[in-house]
Amino acid sequence: MLKESFEVKDLGEAKFMLGIQITRIANGYSLDQSSYIEKILKKYNYFDCKPACTPYDASVKLFKNTGDSVRQSEYASIIGSLRYAADYTRPDIAYVVGLLGRFNSCPSREHWNAIERVMRYLKRTANLGIHYQRFPVVLEGYSDADWNTLSDDSKATSGYVFNIAGGAVSWKSKKQTILAQSTIESEMIALATASEEASWLRGLLSEIPLWERPVPPVLIHCDSTAAIAKVENRFYNGKKRQIRRKHSTVRELLTIGAVRVDHIRSEQNLADPLTKGLPREKVQNTAKGMGLMPTEPRTTSDGNPTQ
Repeated sequence: MLKESFEVKDLGEAKFMLGIQITRIANGYSLDQSSYIEKILKKYNYFDCKPACTPYDASVKLFKNTGDSVRQSEYASIIGSLRYAADYTRPDIAYVVGLLGRFNSCPSREHWNAIERVMRYLKRTANLGIHYQRFPVVLEGYSDADWNTLSDDSKATSGYVFNIAGGAVSWKSKKQTILAQSTIESEMIALATASEEASWLRGLLSEIPLWERPVPPVLIHCDSTAAIAKVENRFYNGKKRQIRRKHSTVRELLTIGAVRVDHIRSEQNLADPLTKGLPREKVQNTAKGMGLMPTEPRTTSDGNPTQ
């Protein structure tokens, strides 16, 4: 189609783009950044570090540094490098990278210890990539919030992830801008954010010629029965105007048939690692649920297998 209007050169099927390796597997595709992760591990002298099973220690609480900054420029550089991986193929580190990014201006030794934990986790899981299968081609999402925040500003953290064909295509971990006064309020804020993303993704799918018509409502899984009951009720009796607006957002999308909401157990919520630190077993299970699996080993120019 491009050749009909422009003078272009066909370079064949894409295999590597912007640091992302594209691999065609038996029943679909795989996207990974193993080469990029290996480069940043070497760049910041973590290539020979001891591997870790989780990206963040859930028992650690991080606060703003009131003392002298510790290697601030290098800290910010590492966060920027990790952000690129977290935004494109590694949703399993999105929470901790976002959390550590809040302390860019004045990092402490505790923040550096947390970064080292992320690097040790990437050392162990550098070959993880998002696998997309041919079927089922259905868009579904997961929403979660953590009201018991680990920071000192009392604001909760929202998280959502959307899967298509067994792999994550959109995810976010973000500190809420509204001060929630209860778990229900924080879950409603997260559900509204996820619903807006679901509506946008649904509109994007409707523009794909080969996609199913009409595009069905996007199912969003939430682990809070109280929040689901609130949004399914036409009326919101809360006093906070900001929460009422979030309730109205979800209600409108439910009414027009853009989204549906159902309950899921916390152990099965794939958005859980986007709001808090988890133990090893949950990290592995949620990563697998988002399509993160080891890619096939590759060989270097000298014929030796890559790390």
